[in-house]
Amino acid sequence: MRLPEYCERSAEGLWAEPLNAITNAAFLIAAWMAWRAWRRQPDASWKAQPDIGVLIILVAVIGIGSLLWHTVAVPWAYLLDAGPIVAFIHAFLISFLWRIAGLSWPGILGVVVLYQLVTLATMGILPAGALNESVGYLPVLLFLLAMAVWLHLRGHPLWRRLLLCSGLFALSLGFRIADLFLCNALPFGTHFLWHMVNGLLLYLLLEGLIQHGTKRCQRA
Repeated sequence: MRLPEYCERSAEGLWAEPLNAITNAAFLIAAWMAWRAWRRQPDASWKAQPDIGVLIILVAVIGIGSLLWHTVAVPWAYLLDAGPIVAFIHAFLISFLWRIAGLSWPGILGVVVLYQLVTLATMGILPAGALNESVGYLPVLLFLLAMAVWLHLRGHPLWRRLLLCSGLFALSLGFRIADLFLCNALPFGTHFLWHMVNGLLLYLLLEGLIQHGTKRCQRA
Protein backbone atom coordinates (compact mmCIF):
# COMPACT_ATOMS: atom_id res chain seq x y z
CA MET A 1 0.00 0.00 0.00
CA ARG A 2 1.31 3.44 -0.91
CA LEU A 3 1.80 5.97 1.81
CA PRO A 4 -0.12 9.27 1.51
CA GLU A 5 1.14 12.26 -0.46
CA TYR A 6 3.22 10.83 -3.33
CA CYS A 7 2.84 8.03 -5.84
CA GLU A 8 6.54 7.15 -5.75
CA ARG A 9 6.57 6.49 -1.98
CA SER A 10 5.20 2.96 -1.71
CA ALA A 11 7.20 1.95 1.39
CA GLU A 12 9.10 3.28 4.37
CA GLY A 13 12.75 4.18 3.95
CA LEU A 14 15.15 7.03 3.36
CA TRP A 15 15.32 6.43 -0.40
CA ALA A 16 11.73 5.37 -0.98
CA GLU A 17 11.34 8.39 -3.31
CA PRO A 18 14.57 8.47 -5.33
CA LEU A 19 13.27 10.65 -8.18
CA ASN A 20 11.45 13.03 -5.87
CA ALA A 21 14.60 13.34 -3.77
CA ILE A 22 17.23 13.67 -6.49
CA THR A 23 15.31 16.21 -8.57
CA ASN A 24 15.58 18.73 -5.74
CA ALA A 25 18.98 19.41 -7.24
CA ALA A 26 17.04 21.58 -9.70
CA PHE A 27 16.52 24.17 -6.94
CA LEU A 28 20.19 24.17 -5.95
CA ILE A 29 21.21 24.60 -9.59
CA ALA A 30 18.66 27.42 -9.97
CA ALA A 31 20.05 29.19 -6.90
CA TRP A 32 23.62 28.84 -8.18
CA MET A 33 22.73 30.15 -11.64
CA ALA A 34 20.77 33.05 -10.15
CA TRP A 35 23.71 33.91 -7.89
CA ARG A 36 26.04 33.96 -10.90
CA ALA A 37 23.61 36.18 -12.82
CA TRP A 38 23.38 38.51 -9.82
CA ARG A 39 27.15 38.75 -9.36
CA ARG A 40 27.53 39.89 -12.97
CA GLN A 41 25.48 43.00 -12.23
CA PRO A 42 27.55 46.13 -11.43
CA ASP A 43 25.38 47.05 -8.43
CA ALA A 44 25.16 43.53 -6.99
CA SER A 45 25.73 43.64 -3.25
CA TRP A 46 23.93 42.73 -0.05
CA LYS A 47 23.87 46.40 0.90
CA ALA A 48 22.27 47.56 -2.35
CA GLN A 49 20.03 44.55 -3.07
CA PRO A 50 19.46 42.51 0.10
CA ASP A 51 16.16 41.19 -1.21
CA ILE A 52 17.84 39.53 -4.18
CA GLY A 53 20.32 37.79 -1.91
CA VAL A 54 17.55 36.57 0.37
CA LEU A 55 15.54 35.22 -2.56
CA ILE A 56 18.54 33.28 -3.89
CA ILE A 57 19.16 31.75 -0.47
CA LEU A 58 15.49 30.83 -0.16
CA VAL A 59 15.61 28.93 -3.46
CA ALA A 60 18.53 26.87 -2.16
CA VAL A 61 16.73 26.29 1.15
CA ILE A 62 13.64 25.13 -0.77
CA GLY A 63 15.78 22.43 -2.37
CA ILE A 64 17.28 21.33 0.94
CA GLY A 65 13.94 21.34 2.76
CA SER A 66 12.21 19.41 0.00
CA LEU A 67 15.05 16.87 -0.06
CA LEU A 68 14.60 16.26 3.66
CA TRP A 69 10.83 15.87 3.28
CA HIS A 70 11.16 13.35 0.45
CA THR A 71 13.72 11.29 2.36
CA VAL A 72 12.99 11.29 6.09
CA ALA A 73 9.26 12.05 5.57
CA VAL A 74 8.42 13.16 9.12
CA PRO A 75 6.32 16.17 10.27
CA TRP A 76 9.26 18.45 11.09
CA ALA A 77 10.68 17.84 7.61
CA TYR A 78 7.36 18.89 6.10
CA LEU A 79 7.71 22.24 7.85
CA LEU A 80 11.16 22.61 6.30
CA ASP A 81 9.63 21.78 2.93
CA ALA A 82 6.60 24.08 3.06
CA GLY A 83 8.02 26.96 5.10
CA PRO A 84 10.69 28.13 2.63
CA ILE A 85 8.18 27.94 -0.23
CA VAL A 86 5.75 30.22 1.59
CA ALA A 87 8.62 32.55 2.52
CA PHE A 88 9.82 32.73 -1.10
CA ILE A 89 6.34 33.48 -2.44
CA HIS A 90 5.90 36.42 -0.09
CA ALA A 91 9.48 37.68 -0.45
CA PHE A 92 9.28 37.59 -4.25
CA LEU A 93 5.91 39.32 -4.24
CA ILE A 94 7.25 42.13 -2.05
CA SER A 95 10.46 42.48 -4.08
CA PHE A 96 8.52 42.53 -7.35
CA LEU A 97 6.05 45.12 -6.10
CA TRP A 98 8.89 47.36 -4.91
CA ARG A 99 11.48 46.93 -7.66
CA ILE A 100 9.31 46.39 -10.73
CA ALA A 101 5.79 47.63 -10.02
CA GLY A 102 7.11 50.67 -8.17
CA LEU A 103 4.48 50.58 -5.43
CA SER A 104 4.81 52.46 -2.18
CA TRP A 105 4.99 50.46 1.04
CA PRO A 106 1.28 51.00 1.81
CA GLY A 107 0.51 49.74 -1.69
CA ILE A 108 2.74 46.71 -1.20
CA LEU A 109 1.03 45.91 2.09
CA GLY A 110 -2.35 46.17 0.41
CA VAL A 111 -1.40 43.70 -2.33
CA VAL A 112 0.08 41.24 0.18
CA VAL A 113 -3.13 41.39 2.23
CA LEU A 114 -5.15 40.87 -0.97
CA TYR A 115 -3.03 37.82 -1.77
CA GLN A 116 -3.73 36.41 1.70
CA LEU A 117 -7.46 36.99 1.30
CA VAL A 118 -7.52 35.31 -2.11
CA THR A 119 -5.61 32.36 -0.68
CA LEU A 120 -8.00 32.00 2.25
CA ALA A 121 -11.02 32.30 -0.04
CA THR A 122 -9.65 29.69 -2.44
CA MET A 123 -8.92 27.24 0.35
CA GLY A 124 -12.35 27.93 1.83
CA ILE A 125 -14.22 27.33 -1.42
CA LEU A 126 -12.41 24.16 -2.49
CA PRO A 127 -12.47 21.16 -0.14
CA ALA A 128 -9.39 20.07 1.78
CA GLY A 129 -7.39 17.60 -0.25
CA ALA A 130 -8.76 18.82 -3.58
CA LEU A 131 -6.38 18.81 -6.53
CA ASN A 132 -3.97 16.53 -4.66
CA GLU A 133 -3.31 19.09 -1.89
CA SER A 134 -2.48 21.79 -4.46
CA VAL A 135 -5.28 24.28 -3.82
CA GLY A 136 -2.96 26.68 -2.00
CA TYR A 137 -0.91 27.15 -5.16
CA LEU A 138 -3.80 28.39 -7.30
CA PRO A 139 -3.50 32.00 -6.02
CA VAL A 140 0.19 31.95 -6.99
CA LEU A 141 -0.75 31.15 -10.57
CA LEU A 142 -3.46 33.81 -10.50
CA PHE A 143 -1.08 36.48 -9.25
CA LEU A 144 1.63 35.55 -11.76
CA LEU A 145 -0.89 36.01 -14.56
CA ALA A 146 -2.18 39.25 -13.02
CA MET A 147 1.35 40.64 -12.74
CA ALA A 148 2.08 39.72 -16.36
CA VAL A 149 -1.08 41.46 -17.59
CA TRP A 150 -0.44 44.52 -15.41
CA LEU A 151 3.12 44.88 -16.72
CA HIS A 152 1.91 44.44 -20.29
CA LEU A 153 -0.57 47.27 -19.83
CA ARG A 154 2.24 49.42 -18.43
CA GLY A 155 4.57 48.54 -21.31
CA HIS A 156 7.18 46.94 -19.05
CA PRO A 157 9.49 44.45 -20.85
CA LEU A 158 9.28 41.87 -18.05
CA TRP A 159 5.67 40.98 -18.89
CA ARG A 160 6.73 38.32 -21.39
CA ARG A 161 8.92 36.62 -18.80
CA LEU A 162 6.10 36.55 -16.27
CA LEU A 163 3.68 35.20 -18.87
CA LEU A 164 6.17 32.43 -19.65
CA CYS A 165 6.57 31.73 -15.94
CA SER A 166 2.79 31.56 -15.58
CA GLY A 167 2.67 28.89 -18.27
CA LEU A 168 5.51 26.96 -16.65
CA PHE A 169 3.82 27.10 -13.27
CA ALA A 170 0.54 25.88 -14.75
CA LEU A 171 2.48 22.97 -16.28
CA SER A 172 4.28 22.12 -13.04
CA LEU A 173 1.04 22.41 -11.07
CA GLY A 174 -0.51 19.95 -13.50
CA PHE A 175 2.30 17.49 -12.77
CA ARG A 176 1.77 17.90 -9.02
CA ILE A 177 -1.99 17.38 -9.29
CA ALA A 178 -1.67 14.38 -11.63
CA ASP A 179 0.82 12.51 -9.44
CA LEU A 180 -1.51 10.27 -7.40
CA PHE A 181 -4.01 9.90 -10.25
CA LEU A 182 -1.43 8.28 -12.54
CA CYS A 183 0.02 5.72 -10.12
CA ASN A 184 -1.34 2.77 -12.07
CA ALA A 185 0.19 3.98 -15.32
CA LEU A 186 3.34 5.58 -13.84
CA PRO A 187 4.46 3.88 -10.60
CA PHE A 188 7.05 6.61 -10.01
CA GLY A 189 4.46 9.36 -10.44
CA THR A 190 4.91 12.86 -11.83
CA HIS A 191 5.82 14.84 -8.71
CA PHE A 192 9.50 14.86 -9.67
CA LEU A 193 8.55 16.90 -12.75
CA TRP A 194 7.02 19.50 -10.39
CA HIS A 195 10.51 19.90 -8.94
CA MET A 196 12.29 20.12 -12.27
CA VAL A 197 9.93 22.61 -13.89
CA ASN A 198 9.81 24.75 -10.75
CA GLY A 199 13.60 24.83 -10.60
CA LEU A 200 13.58 26.40 -14.07
CA LEU A 201 10.67 28.65 -13.10
CA LEU A 202 12.39 30.05 -10.01
CA TYR A 203 15.57 30.75 -11.95
CA LEU A 204 13.64 32.60 -14.64
CA LEU A 205 11.79 34.65 -12.03
CA LEU A 206 15.00 35.61 -10.24
CA GLU A 207 16.94 36.29 -13.42
CA GLY A 208 14.14 38.54 -14.63
CA LEU A 209 14.10 40.40 -11.34
CA ILE A 210 17.89 40.78 -11.48
CA GLN A 211 17.91 42.04 -15.07
CA HIS A 212 14.93 44.38 -14.76
CA GLY A 213 15.10 45.35 -11.10
CA THR A 214 15.96 48.96 -11.90
CA LYS A 215 13.28 49.38 -14.60
CA ARG A 216 10.40 50.47 -12.42
CA CYS A 217 6.96 51.39 -13.54
CA GLN A 218 5.76 54.77 -12.35
CA ARG A 219 5.29 54.59 -8.57
CA ALA A 220 1.77 54.35 -7.24
